[in-house]
Amino acid sequence: MLRSPPVSRALIVHRSEVALGELRDILRGRVECDLARGSAEAIGRFADADYDVVVLDHRPPDSDATEMLRATAAAAPDAIVILMTPGREAAERIEEQADARVFRFLGGPDQRWQLPGIVAEGLRLRRIERERRELVQKLSADHARLQRREKLLDAVVRERTKDLEAAYVDLKAANRQALLGLAQAIEAKDPYTKGHCARVAEHTLTLAAACGYPAEEMENLEYASFLHDIGKIGIKDAVLLKPSALEPCEWEHMRQHPVVGDAIASQIEMLKPMRPAIRNHHERWDGTGYPDGMKGHDIPLAARIVCIADAFDAMITDRPYKRAIPYPECLNFLRRGAGRQFDPELVEFFCRERIGEGLD
Repeated sequence: MLRSPPVSRALIVHRSEVALGELRDILRGRVECDLARGSAEAIGRFADADYDVVVLDHRPPDSDATEMLRATAAAAPDAIVILMTPGREAAERIEEQADARVFRFLGGPDQRWQLPGIVAEGLRLRRIERERRELVQKLSADHARLQRREKLLDAVVRERTKDLEAAYVDLKAANRQALLGLAQAIEAKDPYTKGHCARVAEHTLTLAAACGYPAEEMENLEYASFLHDIGKIGIKDAVLLKPSALEPCEWEHMRQHPVVGDAIASQIEMLKPMRPAIRNHHERWDGTGYPDGMKGHDIPLAARIVCIADAFDAMITDRPYKRAIPYPECLNFLRRGAGRQFDPELVEFFCRERIGEGLD
């Protein structure tokens, strides 16, 4: 007998009894709702129930959600927090003061109709994030087991038959699948860029072959291009999935993903050779990139190649905030950026070989 999925539960905190009733009616049939008129009553409810969604009213001085936001972060760190406030600046200030993450801000009563869609989106992303964590944990455990097996087989292969050599090849294939699975976990966090990692890897390898990249290092370059955005695992969903232009503070947070990715790669032996491309693929030829401000040939060659492949795929494909750019315009953009953003020699190879042609 099939079991019904568990019903999500929401806590709505508002100073107005009328507003509480309206908000409960808006969400009726989507989540089970508990109501509270103040922080004390709401905080007490955390002891009696687990909440997937918390809706907070913030209209100082009558209703200050700072304390409630801190309590929510402590008692239900995975809950989706929706903050109702008339001012964007006040909303961002309370998020900073409470040292907690808000999933979405909602303005006045005329915007309450958006609440069911926001809750549905939040629950969907929460489910994806939970599945992603489970997948990463499974991949980490699988990879640790594969590493132990690989070390054992390395010692035996030197003495044994071709059958063991074949087993070693199979193990390498399994490691490849584990890394590709990790790339899929990255894309699960940002579904709008589905397929981006694979396309960047394809353009990277084509450009590397054209410029004479060492054949013995091609495999690591392929893996590095697949995992160049692994650090986005550590970026807030509200920033990563924002469909409009990012604010300066949000850009600053987004620019941390190469550093986060490098930290992850530094902890996994198999990923260590890929660290230069993961950390430095957003450096610029003129030294104005990030995170290290490297310049010219000081930027690792692998990072310079992935940088061009990454930029090209961002231009040639649709994104939520822009339409795809035609192929000739993509090449013109690369040429204009040669010597400023991109390695001019690599741009010449890319344009001469017409890499990626036919994707627009």
